[in-house]
Amino acid sequence: MRVSDRLAEAVLREHLPEPGAWRPVPPVDDRAAWDAVDAAVRSVLLVEAEQRCTGPWPTLPATAWLAYARDGLRLPFERHYFARRDRLAAGVVAAALTADDRFLDDVVDGLWAVCEESAWCLPPHDFGEPDGGGALPDPARPSLDLFAAETAAALAWADHVLGPRLADRAPGLRSRIRGEVRRRALAPYLSDTTWRWYSGSANNWNPWIHSNLVAATLLLEDDRERRVATMLKVAAGLDHHLAAVPDDGGCDEGVDYWWRAAASLFECLEWLHSASGGALDLYDEPYLRAAARYPLGVHVGGPWYVNFADGAARADRGASRNGASPRLLHLFGRRIGDHQVQAHARAMRGAGPAVEPSYSLGRVLPALFDADWHAAPPADPPLLAHTWLPRTEVLTARTRAGSAQGPFVAVKGGHNAESHNHNDVGSFVLAWDGDPVVVDAGVGEYTRRTFSADRYQIWTMRSTFHNLPQVGRWEQRDGREFAARSVAATLDEQSATFRADLADAYDRGAGIRSWWREVMLDRAAGQVTVRDTWDLEAAGPLRWHLLLRREPVVIVPGVLELAGERARVRLHHDAGLCRTEHEVIDIDDVRLGPVWGESLHRLTLIADGAPNVGSTSVRFEGAREGDDRRFRFESR
Repeated sequence: MRVSDRLAEAVLREHLPEPGAWRPVPPVDDRAAWDAVDAAVRSVLLVEAEQRCTGPWPTLPATAWLAYARDGLRLPFERHYFARRDRLAAGVVAAALTADDRFLDDVVDGLWAVCEESAWCLPPHDFGEPDGGGALPDPARPSLDLFAAETAAALAWADHVLGPRLADRAPGLRSRIRGEVRRRALAPYLSDTTWRWYSGSANNWNPWIHSNLVAATLLLEDDRERRVATMLKVAAGLDHHLAAVPDDGGCDEGVDYWWRAAASLFECLEWLHSASGGALDLYDEPYLRAAARYPLGVHVGGPWYVNFADGAARADRGASRNGASPRLLHLFGRRIGDHQVQAHARAMRGAGPAVEPSYSLGRVLPALFDADWHAAPPADPPLLAHTWLPRTEVLTARTRAGSAQGPFVAVKGGHNAESHNHNDVGSFVLAWDGDPVVVDAGVGEYTRRTFSADRYQIWTMRSTFHNLPQVGRWEQRDGREFAARSVAATLDEQSATFRADLADAYDRGAGIRSWWREVMLDRAAGQVTVRDTWDLEAAGPLRWHLLLRREPVVIVPGVLELAGERARVRLHHDAGLCRTEHEVIDIDDVRLGPVWGESLHRLTLIADGAPNVGSTSVRFEGAREGDDRRFRFESR
């Protein structure tokens, strides 16, 4: 897919609207439209606004910015920064819903405060100061990061909806908004050719930033030549991104980031489609159809998703601001004509009010006026029988389509330089009846270490805290060359099997000639088997690590019971080869705690005298009613 081929200059000149002509959301003075907003949605949004829009506006202390350089901490600044943007978004929506001067004045204060900020980027994203530098930001050198672009779009949406009332309440503010958006976002984007996120990366930054730049340009830019130039550069930038992403529609950053990767790409195309009255239509591209189905393929059941790489296993918990948007997915499904995508979105929404992430004005405002979305009844999720992504090298499989009952397994190949990478080549996760049992922790609070040379000293990133073997003292290494080889999947009605050689994911010092991992779901038997077959240069100790949701219970030697919140699963292993150890991993983290609670558990199967050539397997099956629990480990 090449966006630039479809958005040539002549096409853009013909179909881009004149400045001010695109009205995706009614203005505040269209009281009939705003008074018709769904009553339940209105109530939720106004309650949130009443909670947020009180008291003085949050400050942005210099010491909060400096906390990143001094202590490697991001949260001191981010708490203030995002509190401002959350309050602004809530106030804009409330002001439009009510036309109440109280909310309008709060928005005026917020817009003025944001325009006065020294920087719209976050401290680690100050490109003028590598790795946060240590200096306060220079207002003369604005950095265009994710949240500078988000801020530009937020101001554009506020101006779009509330413009006439803002002009009355605060003369001069609209001109200030336009000047700051142009100075901090639109002009730097056009003038700088070295933005590190612009070319050659499958990372979410490219489409995320571009989706906000497209919206801000279409809403605020009043110079037609700059509008055309921006869209031409956006098209070329999206081409760079699309050249790097796998054509199977997979997202190696995980489903949490899909909402700001493929979903933001879709937003770029949707803004152009809407602004041109449907003339700029790229929805027939095969990649989009594949990408739209990614959340379906990695859906475990209920709120749970496969969370390889950074990101939460639950879309509704954790500290991520990626903003899962059911309405956006539903619109995506409508544009490409995929009813299962639409059903998944409706299942995500449930039967409650259809409220989008309220801090993202570009998602919450259009959703208020999407009649098809509000009219769509609740649905059950499709729960696909299996999904195989041959380029991303991820397999997911369950017992049968449409049901979360029984085993669900996901396993990955890939390499250890993926975006938001963990050293996890060959790792798997297991759920039973939609309830995670063998898990991937995800990622904790972002600090300076998270994206530094020390990343793989953090426990959540290491292969020894994923469901993988350890050969002697050797764990997996980070880097593009540390990858799975000969990856394949076999799928039919009876089974789903993943097979790969993991040898190259480890340092050569480990002496691994081959390490074949096979993960198989037997649908008829309701079992999952993980078999490892190895050929090493020398015999020695081997360890198999399993990260568990709950404390394991030994039933008899070779049989353990594992549990989720509700599920009970029996693990069978070769007691003649392996002894077992267990440890508790205490969790006190703003991202991990809301997902997993106070702890996770690591079970290790240890073969002290493993042969240099050998094979072993673990088998998982559902525990039956009446099965005994015998004794527990002494945790260490």
